Amino acid sequence: MTRINRKIVIFVCLISYGLLIAGSFLGPKAKAQARRADLTKASYRNSAISTILIEAFVVQVKLSALEDLGVSQIGEKPNSVTIENILACLEDKDSAQVGSGVKVAARQGDKGHVELEETIYIAQERPIKIDGGAKQAVSKNFHPYQVGKYFEATVNTISNDIISVKFDFRQEEVQKISSEDKAPPNVIKRFWDGTAYVERGKASIVGATQDDENGIFLILCADIRGI
Repeated sequence: MTRINRKIVIFVCLISYGLLIAGSFLGPKAKAQARRADLTKASYRNSAISTILIEAFVVQVKLSALEDLGVSQIGEKPNSVTIENILACLEDKDSAQVGSGVKVAARQGDKGHVELEETIYIAQERPIKIDGGAKQAVSKNFHPYQVGKYFEATVNTISNDIISVKFDFRQEEVQKISSEDKAPPNVIKRFWDGTAYVERGKASIVGATQDDENGIFLILCADIRGI
């Protein structure tokens, strides 16, 4: 064997030995990374076929209670309202209350919806004058009012922790329900629709309205069930 061929053989042997040594150090780490990647993919595949539960709540909060927490009424950062502020107000029933709630389930990429319609009858009394008598007769009429709520949501899992929710929420309610009121009650309609990225299992503010005394917030929560 010539001197040049002998050097080539020695060089190839050194490279092979070096790769063998490097593989013994990198092998466990590479296998662990591959194993973590496989688990992540498997978890994401499971989330794609699992049921996603979406909940929507309408919460009414007194603006004075939010002001006590240092919240800006016009959403000026860093004092804009947060879900933590609303949860803190809910601890006092005089400061906040949950007015309505709906839940619906759907699979990845699918749409779920829930709808409730109700007719309520409110009595309205009107006095009737009787000529020549000391007493007044009362006429009582029952007027029907349509109330209800509608919620529709299309869900997509962006990752194991983030869920995209395209939502449509509608609510119609009657206030000042009293048989003693001579004037008809106030009818309030609320509509919210949009798309929000929510963190799995955590509540998020996705809509709000405000009057002189109260803030009305639409709270959305989504969670993956079955994994």
